Amino acid sequence: MRKSHIFLLIALALVVSSSAQEYNRSVEFRFDERALVVPRFGARVEAIPILEFIGAEVKYSLSAGTYGVLYEGHVVQFAVDHKVLLIDGSLQEARETPVASPQGVAVSLGYLEQFILSPIGFHLEAEDLGYRILRGARFADPIGVRPAVADFGTTTTLVLTLNRRADVTVEEPSPGLIAVQFENATPNLDSSVPFRSRRVRSLAGRDQKIEVLLANNMGLIGWHTLESPPRVTIELGPTRATPTPAPVRAPVVTRSGPRPIVIDPGHGGDDLGAQSPNGVFEKDVVLAIGRRLARVLESRGHAVRLTRDGDQSRALTDRTALANRLEAPVFVSLHANASTHSSVTGAETYYMNLDGATDEAAAATADLENRAGASSGERSALDLILWDLAQAEVLNESAALALATQGRLNAQLGTRDRGVKQAPFVVLTGATMPAILVEVGFLSNSTEAEKLSAPEYQQKLAEALAAGIEDFVRR
Repeated sequence: MRKSHIFLLIALALVVSSSAQEYNRSVEFRFDERALVVPRFGARVEAIPILEFIGAEVKYSLSAGTYGVLYEGHVVQFAVDHKVLLIDGSLQEARETPVASPQGVAVSLGYLEQFILSPIGFHLEAEDLGYRILRGARFADPIGVRPAVADFGTTTTLVLTLNRRADVTVEEPSPGLIAVQFENATPNLDSSVPFRSRRVRSLAGRDQKIEVLLANNMGLIGWHTLESPPRVTIELGPTRATPTPAPVRAPVVTRSGPRPIVIDPGHGGDDLGAQSPNGVFEKDVVLAIGRRLARVLESRGHAVRLTRDGDQSRALTDRTALANRLEAPVFVSLHANASTHSSVTGAETYYMNLDGATDEAAAATADLENRAGASSGERSALDLILWDLAQAEVLNESAALALATQGRLNAQLGTRDRGVKQAPFVVLTGATMPAILVEVGFLSNSTEAEKLSAPEYQQKLAEALAAGIEDFVRR
């Protein structure tokens, strides 16, 4: 045998021996005074025994080739030989990949802690004999936070859109200061996003919280979280009466039970809205339709709330603020149109677009509704707040709601289809849920005005609107 062959065999034997020793090593993990010895393969350890040791449920999907870790509402999904994983619905990418092992999958200690243990609320601490598993995450990717704010008549809504789910609490540690506390996570506040508010002075990220500095005499009314996407909605309002009279505001809401669909009959009080040639007012027509719509939805098992159930005045922005406080799943504002051309008829449905209107007619309609319903100085004060960043998150849902509603109006009433459009309506500004504005017909057309005044036709309108809303809600 040649010397070179002998040296090669010796080298191979050394490699095999070294690998066997490496693969036969083990490491001990301690948790709640219990111990678990886990095989260790080089820089990796068996992951499944550790996760089951702390009480997590591990599932493997054969069709998808992925592992799922479930613990107290958290879900982490990963796959062998893939860097990308899904943590509570958010995609993340690691620098390494899990590998197949005799007990399923092996990962490095760094991967185990940062991408599996930390998201479900644990971390590792080194000990003489191995590692102790402790409750409380140590490594967590910063949570991206994008703010948007809108000033309403007397209140302000601040929405913080998160790039992934998080446990959040909101409190008022001192007058004029709101603290948004993130549990086991560091918020990364997007300071590049401009926002304009008379009542929110600044936002600043500090450690695991965001501090919100308020104007004088402003305080916390309430807060809640929303999903798809994850958001924190914070309602702010005056802490004491101011010497100047305030606009009429929607009543303070305490909610229990299911979230109500909010129906907004437009105009009201001194704001008459459009008027027909024979003296029918928009405010009366849409209130009658709104009441009927509420009864139809309630008869089908839905909770409903009207922004006005009588001939009251309501600031445009207070209508949306009410829907936000109620955490409404849907907001529908009802209106009747008018045109300089008396021959124009038909129904049309709008959803929000701060960048402009679909066409000149849509722009004219939005301008008419915005001016007619605005209290003195409201439009300039609101100035169509930079809300598009928050509303964009539900824009597709608003479009779907508009299409479903307009489709039912067309099919069940046989009216002229004027389509689904976009326009910058003040009454839709600030909605944190799918929101639409429906122009049920033209009062400027005498024939359509007569139909809109008839109880039978109003009932048909209410049933068509309810069917459209239900189509969306069920989907």
